Order: sequence, then structure tokens, then C-alpha cells
Amino acid sequence: MTDRGVRAELVPWDDREFVAAYERAHDAALAEGLAINGPRAAARVEELLRAGGYPRAAVDVKRTIDEALEHAARWTVRRDGRAEPGNA
Repeated sequence: MTDRGVRAELVPWDDREFVAAYERAHDAALAEGLAINGPRAAARVEELLRAGGYPRAAVDVKRTIDEALEHAARWTVRRDGRAEPGNA
């Protein structure tokens, strides 16, 4: 899912309710005036997902220097927490 400067990989991507919750949290972070491609927005989306019924939700941000200069980012949004090392 690519939207407004962020490319988000949702895990699991086929859980419609989780995807809808992510979209609501994403839109809420934008409405709060956060730069959606920044780490503060990712933390806010994670907070909103957890408050919205996904207590283990995690949003990890990855950006290369080029992506930062282009105001872009890649997020991995996990419903069930961060991946264990070696089990990504």
C-alpha cells in the first residue's frame, strides 16, 4: 500500500479489519498535522492502532538517505507485534 509519501507493508495484509484500522489511524495522524513519512507519525499510528483494539500492533520505519530527501518512507505495520530476530 503506497500513500502520501509512505509505502506500507501490512502484516497480515488480508485482514480487512486491520487494514481498515490502519487506514483510519493513518488518516488521523495526517489530520493531526504530522508529516506522514516521519517517525513521529509512525509512532502515532502505532499508538492509535493499539488504542483501537490491536494492543500488539507495531510500526517499523525504514528510510534511506534518498527517501528522506524525497520525503518518503517505508513502514512495516504488524498486527501481532514485531518479528522475532531471524523470523522476519
